[in-house]
Order: sequence, then C-alpha cells, then structure tokens
Amino acid sequence: MMRRGGTALLLIAFSLLTSGATAHAESAWVLWKHSYEVWIDTNKNSHRRDVAWRKVNAATAKSDCDDRRVREAQAEYYTLTGQGVGATLAGSEVGFEQSNTRYKRGYRNFECWPDTVDPRGPKGK
Repeated sequence: MMRRGGTALLLIAFSLLTSGATAHAESAWVLWKHSYEVWIDTNKNSHRRDVAWRKVNAATAKSDCDDRRVREAQAEYYTLTGQGVGATLAGSEVGFEQSNTRYKRGYRNFECWPDTVDPRGPKGK
C-alpha cells in the first residue's frame, strides 16, 4: 500500500513539474524591433550604427512570434511609404531613405528571440 501511495505522489509531482515547464516554454519568445543606420563612405566602406532595440511583443510560441514579426515589418513599410518615404521590404527587414544625417539609409528589423536572451548584449556598469 505504501508503494502505491509513493508512486502516486511521484506521478503527481512529475505532472506538476512538467505542466509548469510546458507553460514556461509556451511563453518563451519576444519580438524585438532593431533599428540601425548605414553609411557608405567615399571608399565604399559600409559603416553601421545601432540606434535602438525595443521590445514589441511577447508570444506564446515561436510560430506566433514569426507571424507577428512579418506583420510588424509590413505595417512599418506601409507607414513609411504612406508618408512618402522611399522604403523597401525584405522579409522582416524594412530599409528606408534618411535625410539630414550622414547615415543615408536606415533599417528596422523585426527579430524573434527566446525570452532568456537579451539581444542588446550584456549590461555594462
């Protein structure tokens, strides 16, 4: 009798542990908007400057994050072209013309990352 009770308790504990892990795995993706600029010098060397990383949305599954990533890029593209800005759309990356800066081309890339990863890199002092 004790053996059955012990087995039942182990099964209940295992069930609770796996359901918690499943719940965590389901909410494990974050959609980020990465803005950066590119400048080409007279020697045709490309210079890139990161501008910002911004969290857009948390998703319950990677497929949901990927779907949202494409929709956000399309919305960004249509907003820019609607304002008369020359823009291009390639997957989840929007490129656009900039003025009043030596970085003539700007980009906004939408990226899905696990919620345990911060794409901005390690935090400094």
